[in-house]
Amino acid sequence: MGIFKARHLLIPAVALAVSACNFGGSKPKAPTGQVVATVGGHEITVRQLNAELNGAAPVAPAAQKEQKRAALNFMIERTVLADDARKQGIDKDPDFILLGQRAMDTLLAQQLQAKVAAAVPAITLDEANRFENANPNIFAERKIFEVDQIRMNQPSDRAILAKLQPLKTLDEVVSLLTESKIPFQRATSTIDAVGQNPKLIDAIVALPPQEVFVFPAGNQIMINQVKSARTEPFTGDAANKYAMNVLRMERTQTAVQRQMAAILAKAKSTIVVSKDYAPAKAAPAPAAATTAKTGG
Repeated sequence: MGIFKARHLLIPAVALAVSACNFGGSKPKAPTGQVVATVGGHEITVRQLNAELNGAAPVAPAAQKEQKRAALNFMIERTVLADDARKQGIDKDPDFILLGQRAMDTLLAQQLQAKVAAAVPAITLDEANRFENANPNIFAERKIFEVDQIRMNQPSDRAILAKLQPLKTLDEVVSLLTESKIPFQRATSTIDAVGQNPKLIDAIVALPPQEVFVFPAGNQIMINQVKSARTEPFTGDAANKYAMNVLRMERTQTAVQRQMAAILAKAKSTIVVSKDYAPAKAAPAPAAATTAKTGG
């Protein structure tokens, strides 16, 4: 079961062996064709199994059969427990119904976005080449920076970020964080232009020597100072595939955001919210600003 790690039910030492599933009565016939297992009156099909594996970490060909067995065993366990839950009437519980509706709505919204994404036109090689030419610091003149780096979690006190703004060296940053009793780690790291936002790389290249720069990374903040930089060209088929993937993600994100915004805007007139939950009204403009606009 170690190969299939996507999810696992909390079952204490219950190993339902895929090859030995017999839930009472005469032993059923082994499933054939597109059916990979039967659980009571339920069938588990090849399509369902493939859907279960969708998104699982890829494994070596020799381990794929074991991965499928583990996934199928998980599905069998889930089906058995779900059937028992229905027998106990849990599917009629009001809290379960609310959870089910929320899960269904979430899946439908996700599938709607996936449908929009699937309709996005493919990126051409010509588009990829233009992207490469427009971003030489990632491709023909790909930059790799060696940096002195401080890592810290996003501070709960946002005033700390303002205090970081005027600092010019990492030693000054260390003094501030130490004084403020904020945990951090300092080490030498590498920033490869490949995999980074092109605007970030261009900004780093344009910095004056020894300038400290900051960028977020998930729930952390990276505070950096470039120690050295080198150029290692990134070209050929690998560069083309990378460029096409970046453009595909950008185009897909733009298409999904635009379509979702259009759907939400169309539905706006049908939405009525209780006054207790209505958005706060905007504060009135200052009198001075009003006078300036009217020329008074």
